[in-house]
Amino acid sequence: MVQNMQNEIEHGTKKSILDVARELFNRFGYEKTSMNDIAKRSHKAKGSLYYNFKGKMDIFKALVEQEYADIKEKLIESCQFTEDPPITKDKVVKYLQIRMELIDKAPMIRQTIMAQYYETGHEIITVAEDIRKDFDQWEWQLFYDICNTGKKYEVLTSDIQPNAFADMLQMLLKALEILFFAKDEYEKSKSTYESMILFLLNK
Repeated sequence: MVQNMQNEIEHGTKKSILDVARELFNRFGYEKTSMNDIAKRSHKAKGSLYYNFKGKMDIFKALVEQEYADIKEKLIESCQFTEDPPITKDKVVKYLQIRMELIDKAPMIRQTIMAQYYETGHEIITVAEDIRKDFDQWEWQLFYDICNTGKKYEVLTSDIQPNAFADMLQMLLKALEILFFAKDEYEKSKSTYESMILFLLNK
């Protein structure tokens, strides 16, 4: 009982710190936010921050991990690739639309995309790349499975190779992330992107 209460307190403290850090990182950026700022805004002693996290980078890492986990969960729930029929063009269109919308609403991920494009060598890039690898592997496998299932149900033609399909689609999306989020063109390009998806999928 006591241990459960202690765990709940620690979980609540971590959540409070992360919520405040998210707000500050989003408003001022990673560089201009300090551990003192986070401690002051969250009404926590600085020692409490270091008890729960190794430092500012560890807090940022936890936020990026949380955003990617949320994106994966929402994509799986929204697109329902496991339901019958397991794949349709409508589901693929929905995935491609929702994916970019979710990244647009993920401020920590957007900061890592900007850092990768504009600030080679920035300390958040290494952390972001490690976390991104897990998401990329998950998404690549999803595209690979979509291709195989699409061929099986004749949604896609038999000459499409799953490896190439997954590689090309993922590279295209990551390149578009630079345009949309590093160059801040998502809102201006959103309708064109969605029309392009419909055109390419013959919708």
